[in-house]
Amino acid sequence: MQFSVGDKVIHPQYGPGRITGIAGSELSEADRRYYVIEIPRKGLTVHTPVGMADALGLRHAMSECRSRRILSMLGGRPHPLPEDFRARQEAVWSKLEAGHVVDLAAVARDLSWRQRLTHLTKKDADQLRRALDMLTEEIALASGDTAAEVREQIGAALASATEATGVEGGE
Repeated sequence: MQFSVGDKVIHPQYGPGRITGIAGSELSEADRRYYVIEIPRKGLTVHTPVGMADALGLRHAMSECRSRRILSMLGGRPHPLPEDFRARQEAVWSKLEAGHVVDLAAVARDLSWRQRLTHLTKKDADQLRRALDMLTEEIALASGDTAAEVREQIGAALASATEATGVEGGE
């Protein structure tokens, strides 16, 4: 996949950013080019080899239109997660590692729903927080809204999902 200066991208390790340049470097007697990616939330500048971008999982950020669809998905009917905590956490972790926005939304929706029904383990709560953080960052990048505004939108969408199922808060 080719990227250009100005593209909004998602780095699999560091999150959302923008390509601010394409730099050349001479390493090991071989000329290599790098995407220069500014990751503002973390105050980082990341250099990703152009030829390795696909293998590393660098991808374009979602569009603003898709961000609205993702918010709508958060308000949809949740899918039950495995009761066995190991199986649940492994399934959730694989979705978090892949970093696909649809999977992140499903994790956030389903763990939020589970939280309303019952107690979340510490790891479940950490995974929910990670999914929400990743979604917030990408939707904010796509929409141009602040992280605080996006958090409110996500919270409202998740609340509508639990209201639609008639779920009361658990202990």
